[in-house]
Formats: sequence, C-alpha cells, structure tokens
Amino acid sequence: MFDHLVTPELRDAVQSAVQDSPDVMLHTLAQRCGAPEGAVACALPPDMRRFAPAASFDAVWDDMTGWEKVTLIAMTPGAVVEVKGRLPKGRRGHGMFNLHDADNPLGGHVFIERLGAVCFLSKPFFGLESHSVQFYDTDGAAMFAVYAGREGRALIPAVRDAFLALRDRVCAGPALTTDSVDAGNNAGEVAA
Repeated sequence: MFDHLVTPELRDAVQSAVQDSPDVMLHTLAQRCGAPEGAVACALPPDMRRFAPAASFDAVWDDMTGWEKVTLIAMTPGAVVEVKGRLPKGRRGHGMFNLHDADNPLGGHVFIERLGAVCFLSKPFFGLESHSVQFYDTDGAAMFAVYAGREGRALIPAVRDAFLALRDRVCAGPALTTDSVDAGNNAGEVAA
C-alpha cells in the first residue's frame, strides 16, 4: 500500500537510523523524514515488519481480544493515550468498527473504511523485545497500535506466541510488499 511512498533516500535513512538506534520510534522517524509513518514502516528491514491487508482487520481484532494483556496506544499531536488490559469485542456497523463490550472499559469506534493496512512490527523498544500490531490509514498515517503485553519488563510468553502465530496466519510471508497487500484489500476477509 505504501511502497509508492518509499524512495531510495527514505529507505536508506530509515534503515540507517534503525541500525544506529534500533529502538528509535517510528513516529520520530516519520517526523524526521517528512514521511507518513506507514511509509516508514514499509522502509524498515523486512525482518522487522510484515503487512497484512486491511480486509484482515476483523480476524486480527478478534484474535487479539483473546490475548491476556495488551497496551493499546493512540497518539494525537497533543497526547499519547495508553490503555492496558484486554481488548473488547467489536462489530461493524454504520461504516465503523464499534467497540462494545459491557465488561470492558475501553470503548469507541474505528473508522474502518479509512484503514489502509495492518502492520505486524517486531522492533526493540527501549532495548527490550517488542511486538505490536500497527494500524495505518489509507494515507499511511498511524491510527493506533496494539502492543503485546508485559509483566514487568518481560513479554508475556503466551501473548508473544499469539502475536507470532497471528502474524504468520494473516501475512503471506516475510518479504510481503505493501503492493501485494493493496491487491488483497478487495479480496475479502482473511480466515482466522
């Protein structure tokens, strides 16, 4: 989906920055490079990122609701909001994916028609192993991210394993390009 935004200069800048500082934040690189965060993710080395089509959203979300603990992060220019716990169930309606679960304090609405791609990111965070599912809109802007949960500084093994299994199930392969993902956006749901 974002390959057309990745110039050789952007790819070189991103890969050089990650080599120098592996835990550099994607939004920091996006600001530094003047590129959408989705394009920066696409420019990462293939072993750090795998893309899935937007059509996989329902299967991805449903799977993540079974994870013991996650951190959902949404950023705006004025705030970084983090919610830790389990994700609520949701369903489509009125052009959105609605988060409705009476037993979960997290609620809201995802403008699902704006979703451009899902990126499974495996990249260090403050020197620690980290895995997240990043959701980008059709322009490559970050919508929100869901990080595999931790107990203390360690990833919860069952959540790490669930992340890796889901990634392998919904992503075609480690070298999947976002052009391939874009072609899959009209292919329907990805089976869970």
